Amino acid sequence: MAVSLQNALLLRDRLKVARIEEELNLAHQIQQTFLKSDFPALPRCEIYAINLPSRQVGGDYYDVVTAPDGSFLVAIADVAGKGVPAALLSSMLQAALRTQASSVGSPAEILRNVNSLVYRSTAVHQFATFFLAHVSADGRRMTYSNAGHNWPVLLRRNGERQWLKCGGTILGIMENVAMEEAAFELAAGDVLVFYTDGISEATNVDGELYGEDRLVEFVSSLPPALNPEAIAQGILREVERHLGRLEAQDDRTLVVLRVQEAARDSLESGPEREAVAAR
Repeated sequence: MAVSLQNALLLRDRLKVARIEEELNLAHQIQQTFLKSDFPALPRCEIYAINLPSRQVGGDYYDVVTAPDGSFLVAIADVAGKGVPAALLSSMLQAALRTQASSVGSPAEILRNVNSLVYRSTAVHQFATFFLAHVSADGRRMTYSNAGHNWPVLLRRNGERQWLKCGGTILGIMENVAMEEAAFELAAGDVLVFYTDGISEATNVDGELYGEDRLVEFVSSLPPALNPEAIAQGILREVERHLGRLEAQDDRTLVVLRVQEAARDSLESGPEREAVAAR
């Protein structure tokens, strides 16, 4: 009787674990459906993004949302914690962004609205970093606001590097927060790299972080015409090489945007344009 009872208890535990695994697999599939893998045609820009959760579901989030006027939003966020609670908050962030994408043009205003929602709707210990950029319909200007997220980096063709710091504090800590925004012109050949701390804080056996500087140096060393997917995959390989035999302890998310070359960008004057049209 004792053996039979023990076997019955073990079977019950195995069935419980199997149900949990099934639910987590379903949650993983759902989460992957709202993390884009196919991106719309964008003005002057090409983009690629990838998410590698450290568990079946994670708290990292990225999105590319087009607006009716042809402009688009690029978002990347990192929710505190891991697993299902973090994934639920990241889905809330996506819904909050997409409901405002067509009606609110300012990244800072969108982040203020999202912050109020997170503050009112979540537990005290839940918060998120969030970077949001708006690219104009002609693909020539980016406006952004950074809510405590890892600083994305803009790499110019001439070697100039610019960290995108302007913004405010992380979301969900205070109900009313001030968010600033900044803007800059986009030029052909510009590369922007957005990432979460699973990239920059990947730690090897010696306790050494991969770091932002190493990330920038690696991207700067790549061929200038490399497409965003190749850039992102190269970064991930470098991070894996840095980790060595260790497994990643945090979700890793990358978004790479590259401003495309275009014949029209090199035409500075009206006569040149007319000559090309005539040919």
